[in-house]
Amino acid sequence: MKVLVLGATGYIGSVLAERLAEHGHDVVALVRPKPREAALPGEVRHGDLNEPETLAKAVTSDIDVVVHAANPVGDEAVDVAAIEALAGGGARLVYVSGVWVLGATTEAADEDAPVNPIALSGYRPRVERLVLDGGGIVVRPGVVYGRGVGIPALLAAPGGEDGRYVHAGGPAPTWATVHVDDLADLIVLAIEKAAPGNLFHAVAEEAVSVADVAAAAGRSGKAVPWPIGEASEVLGRPFAEGLALSQVVSGDLARKNLGWNPSRPGLVDDVRSGSYAAR
Repeated sequence: MKVLVLGATGYIGSVLAERLAEHGHDVVALVRPKPREAALPGEVRHGDLNEPETLAKAVTSDIDVVVHAANPVGDEAVDVAAIEALAGGGARLVYVSGVWVLGATTEAADEDAPVNPIALSGYRPRVERLVLDGGGIVVRPGVVYGRGVGIPALLAAPGGEDGRYVHAGGPAPTWATVHVDDLADLIVLAIEKAAPGNLFHAVAEEAVSVADVAAAAGRSGKAVPWPIGEASEVLGRPFAEGLALSQVVSGDLARKNLGWNPSRPGLVDDVRSGSYAAR
């Protein structure tokens, strides 16, 4: 299949492009035009989420699937218009969302769980619904990690001795997580096997203690709380609230229906002795 990937130069999109090529698919990278554009393998088309007409132009009749793995703009009207433009070309649309749309959960939330999005994901349920109602597929990753980058890289406190985690009071939060390579595997499976209108949680570990991750990130083996007020001054309040969110999320449906088999190291192991330790 010929797959148009938005976000092909980003964290998730670049790994997905690799995996799609390994599976024999033709990858077309949709990127914003830049004065000095880095060389990308394969075909490149230009488009901008702020300009829906450029997105519609990029989805030509030879495109079988569009994967929206780019960061949202943050403006509801603009992001909705982008989805409508991408879906209007006849190709199947796969939208990469996130489990933060569920809000806080204390039991393993599956795909039927009600949404209660935090501020950073406020209108994403509407975007998801547009995709699903149009016969597209939604993939909700947990906290994505791997290859030494992403959110876990923020957990080393200044000086590197102790690890730190954003804390809003009470017990340390737990994160639902997925390695970026396992996530790419799931998206490819969704492209190849999922029925229209399906939603999947890309979660390999249902609930990982962020205190354990932070302890693994520091040289001392200790974790210290980072008060959400202080973290907000550095990261911004919406993102800090996301890092302090405690969740338990199930990824069983993707395993059952698509044969997904996440196999990369867990988050704590990857931080302690894997790709993050090698940084």
